[in-house]
Amino acid sequence: MKRITRISVLSASVCALFLASCATTYKTGEKEAEEQKIEQSESGKGKTDEEKKSGETEKSEQAKAQKPQRAYVAPIPEIAFSGSAMRLEIENMFAENIDFSYDEEYSNRFAGTIKSSVSVAKAYVSLEAGSYEILAREKAEDSEHAAFYIFVDNEPYRVSPSEPPLQSFENTTRTPITFSLEERAKVLITVQANSPHHPGQTGMMIDYLQIRKLN
Repeated sequence: MKRITRISVLSASVCALFLASCATTYKTGEKEAEEQKIEQSESGKGKTDEEKKSGETEKSEQAKAQKPQRAYVAPIPEIAFSGSAMRLEIENMFAENIDFSYDEEYSNRFAGTIKSSVSVAKAYVSLEAGSYEILAREKAEDSEHAAFYIFVDNEPYRVSPSEPPLQSFENTTRTPITFSLEERAKVLITVQANSPHHPGQTGMMIDYLQIRKLN
């Protein structure tokens, strides 16, 4: 009986040691799993932030790629006038130091901002003999960023929108340009802030120039 008792006690001791070992192993494994979970969580958080930043950059680049860009225009293109009126889109003119913006509401979806005194846009327009009117489609935020010059060949004309400006696109009907040609000619149209003797302003947006034949 004593021997059996000893065996039972030994077995119980072994079982106890085994259970304790299992418990320790379980706790150790549980602790390691928890630490690994925390580590993965922290690592995942950093990765998520990185992926988020990368995703935003990629999204921005994709949006920029999908957004149409104004095509470069070779120096001073020549455009033929036809019909009774035409729109000379500023993005179709040779341009320097002009910021182009894209919007579905703009004519032909582009408009240009005269950002400095050296901003310039130019194009030759072939016109028949007759009288013509030019109006600019302009957007000015205030009276200090409204007046600029349109040259017909070497003749400067100061143009501006309403006073005060409407802060939306409007034709410069307050200051129309009129001129006449005795014969067919290739006329250089230039848009810029200043004339040789009088300063203009900057900051206005130009959508297009409307050229209309009067007779």
